[in-house]
Amino acid sequence: MSTTAIIIVCLSGIAIAIVLGYKFDINMGITGLVFAYIVGCFMMEMRVREVVTLWPTSTMFQLMTITLFFGFSVVNGTMQLIADHLLYTVRNNTWMIAFAIYFIAIILGALGCPPPAANAIMAVIGFSVGLPAGLHPLILAWAVCHGANIGACMPWAASGSVVSSTIASAGYEAEAGGMTWEFMFAYFLITFVILIGLYLVFKGNKLKKIEVEKPEPFQPVHKKSLAIILIVVGLVVLPQLLGKFVQVSWLATFARYADIQMLGMVGFLVCSLMKLADEKTVIKAVPWNTIILVGGIATLMSVATAAGVVDIISNWLNNSVPSFAIAAFLCILGGFLSFFSGGINTVFPMLAPIVSSLVTVSGAKPVTLFISILLGACYTALSPFSTGGAIFMSNCRDEQVRSKLVAGQLGLATLGMVVSAILALTGVLSIF
Repeated sequence: MSTTAIIIVCLSGIAIAIVLGYKFDINMGITGLVFAYIVGCFMMEMRVREVVTLWPTSTMFQLMTITLFFGFSVVNGTMQLIADHLLYTVRNNTWMIAFAIYFIAIILGALGCPPPAANAIMAVIGFSVGLPAGLHPLILAWAVCHGANIGACMPWAASGSVVSSTIASAGYEAEAGGMTWEFMFAYFLITFVILIGLYLVFKGNKLKKIEVEKPEPFQPVHKKSLAIILIVVGLVVLPQLLGKFVQVSWLATFARYADIQMLGMVGFLVCSLMKLADEKTVIKAVPWNTIILVGGIATLMSVATAAGVVDIISNWLNNSVPSFAIAAFLCILGGFLSFFSGGINTVFPMLAPIVSSLVTVSGAKPVTLFISILLGACYTALSPFSTGGAIFMSNCRDEQVRSKLVAGQLGLATLGMVVSAILALTGVLSIF
């Protein structure tokens, strides 16, 4: 079977998975696995066992352990209470609402609340507080969706772990952690600048005063949950941070084993023993649908990679796109694919393997090309057809406002992608 035919079937599988997902609510990962089976076994003559081994075990384990650990704070209401208290703090300064929502969303994401859950929490709060004050819904969309995404891109959080493991599997294991930080910083900086622009255009500083009820105080269960989160995150971050300034052998050893996956499981066990939430409820709250989606599509992409799709895309870029424009093209490509699917969970693992072959041709740093793909994919995740954008829009109770969000979110998604592509084209992204 020709490589071209195999690649066409793989891409058709992704398209069919998207259509079935949105039309019939069938998990795209299941469709991806079916096509991985068809292509791998019947077109490439692989054994079933060989196809099964392409399931991204490491990435799936990371997603499962991280969401299990942070699930306690979501189920017992700690995350919601944090958001309520922070918004209550700025109730008399309505000009701060947009930025408060943005930074609260970042905090929730950084504390382990996955973007779908953080989007839902902050959308409810944002619409109930921001709209009555006159805050434009597109400012809310940008602040909520990208704020939650930025927080989740911290190396210890759900999306950050996917970014780090994907970069490592693409051949840059030693640099994966640092590159993840550089991407997160670039994403935050660009997003914040655009947020200020939206704030000025839509007059976010001229809002009406709002009334917000004083939230309930933190109970012991909330304080314990937050303390355990801070301890686990501190054990992951601090040893690596200190290791850059203090060269001590035991610190380097500790940093090597201070992994968020296993420390998260230790934290899960502690939370279970302390009865901070019902363990069965926490396990049920794990986004298994997302895990299956990521695993299924990643397996199909691995089959396509084995068939040579990476080489074909790489050769096309080498021969058809000027070297100075490769980073910008990757940004557009990542953004386009992410309009209809998960950017970090689906698009980035698909495109990341081509980076190593493009580095020599383009002369760009690997981190610049990774960041280009990620920025395009992350900004178009605001699309109402993507998970984050759809969750945000679905929480708007005002039908008139919601009807305008479809075009507005598509416009913002395109804006973010275009700005990122321009920054890549002009070489600004190379500073990271």
